[in-house]
Amino acid sequence: MKHPILRSRELEHFPEQQLRLLKAEGILRETTRATEVPRPQNLPPGPDLVVRSTTRGWIGVADDDDYVDSVRLEEADVRQYEISVGRLVDRMRCENGIDGSHAASHDGLVPLGQKAIDGLGTVDVFLSTPNEDEQQFLARCQRLQRSPASQKVVLLTPFGVSLSPEGRRIADSTGVILASLAPAAESGSLALDWPAIVGSPPDGLATEYPEDHHIFRRQGKTWLVVYGGRPTSVPHSVGMLHICYLLREPGRHVHALVLRQGVADRGKETAAGSAGEMLDQDALDEYRKRTDELRREIEQAEANNDIGRAGRLREEFDALVAEISRATGLGGRKRKATDDRERARQAVSAAIRRALKAIETEHKPLWHHLRNGIKLGEVLCYQPGKQVTWLT
Repeated sequence: MKHPILRSRELEHFPEQQLRLLKAEGILRETTRATEVPRPQNLPPGPDLVVRSTTRGWIGVADDDDYVDSVRLEEADVRQYEISVGRLVDRMRCENGIDGSHAASHDGLVPLGQKAIDGLGTVDVFLSTPNEDEQQFLARCQRLQRSPASQKVVLLTPFGVSLSPEGRRIADSTGVILASLAPAAESGSLALDWPAIVGSPPDGLATEYPEDHHIFRRQGKTWLVVYGGRPTSVPHSVGMLHICYLLREPGRHVHALVLRQGVADRGKETAAGSAGEMLDQDALDEYRKRTDELRREIEQAEANNDIGRAGRLREEFDALVAEISRATGLGGRKRKATDDRERARQAVSAAIRRALKAIETEHKPLWHHLRNGIKLGEVLCYQPGKQVTWLT
């Protein structure tokens, strides 16, 4: 059986103590250096790089003969580990009570078996690795897609996978529940919190939660939301997707265009109407100031190897740069154009207000928290009065 390969970059945020334990148990075994690697996140998009060892260290080139546009690589870019699927699966099944036999990787998808959960029945559990390529990961989610009425499916990853807004929409639409091994690994175990991952039973939402346990997670056509220890179910809507995106990173300012583009139906054309000047001078100055801030935040995130945050910040940066470009012509003159920016603000705000109204019907304390914590407008932000960590 061919064992999956995990790149060192994928393990950057995995607890060091747990990594040592996994290596000691033979679950992770360092293998030969990578001969081809994805282009590092801090570079513009492009093809994968062929790895070459030189007297100056590791470099990556676009093909075998191209040494002109070489890219300097770090040891972490080329180091990789072989996963002993059998040993990892045995341990996960033992610590989580998963009923299954044999272990094989099917294009990076490993079936672990079935997990019985009180009040809910059984769920199918899979492991996904490696997860650097978003399209490859989404293809695995789509292979596991189930109808809302069918048995739940949980897809585990070594740590959380950072997805673009569009990628998150696609993953959510499959109904597959995504969960990371990292939170359990921080305590030196691979035993997962299954009630938190899967949610409460549908009949009566009987599971009890501690008051500091907060969940905002889609489950097919509904969302499980838990706040202040009280769970409830809210119908799915576009506004719930917008809220979930904001909850994942409190304090981050997100432009309405970023949210709308993340859930838009790519097959529909948007009617354009006259809106006079797209951006007045004050708005342009504000946009340019925000892009400068985003550049610094992206550099800081990349310096801290926080690839997920850097990617999300880059999405907002690209959206603002595109909007500034559309709003200005040669010499920086403001253009007369469509009102996409205003439509995005109105559409996103209206969708969130509708979702909040649905939440108010089911869970008044959560509605009050979100109403006070979410700033609507052209740039949106979730800034709660007290720190709240959400499982999404």
